[in-house]
Amino acid sequence: MNLLLTLFWSFVKIGCVGYGGGPSMVPLIKEEVVNLQQWMSVTDFMDVLAIGNALPGPIATKLSVVSGYQVSGAVGAVVATLGIVMPSVIALVLLLKFVSYIKDNPKVKSMLKGLRPVVVAMLAYAAYDLSFGSLTSLVTWIIGGVTLALMIFTKIHPALFIVAGAVAGALLKL
Repeated sequence: MNLLLTLFWSFVKIGCVGYGGGPSMVPLIKEEVVNLQQWMSVTDFMDVLAIGNALPGPIATKLSVVSGYQVSGAVGAVVATLGIVMPSVIALVLLLKFVSYIKDNPKVKSMLKGLRPVVVAMLAYAAYDLSFGSLTSLVTWIIGGVTLALMIFTKIHPALFIVAGAVAGALLKL
């Protein structure tokens, strides 16, 4: 039971501070799951992240399911998922009634303007941190660089890059 409480609390903490959605939560989840709790290795985390990005749905939820499952089976998966979504659900339910009143408040607008660069920095850090386990050869650097360039300069749907990356990995036996 103590392990389930630790699992729940770990993901509640992430759910409370994970502004910007799932991708900005990735470094928070990695820190908790890999570095603090040591529930999985960096390599395992990278594999889960890669598979999770190839599947539909929010990445933070998928990472919580896999992490929880690894720690304590199906019950752990449910506990971790409840932990990561509960703060948002509670906040939405409480704030939903007041959204129309606060959305134009100058202090709320200022707060959001201050949060946006933090989210961008967290996403940049996630890319930097995860690059060490992903960009391991000239071929993977080329795949990453071409993908980034195409994402910046074209309107190709990101899902196609995920499929293309999986196909390239299989064909090139990476």
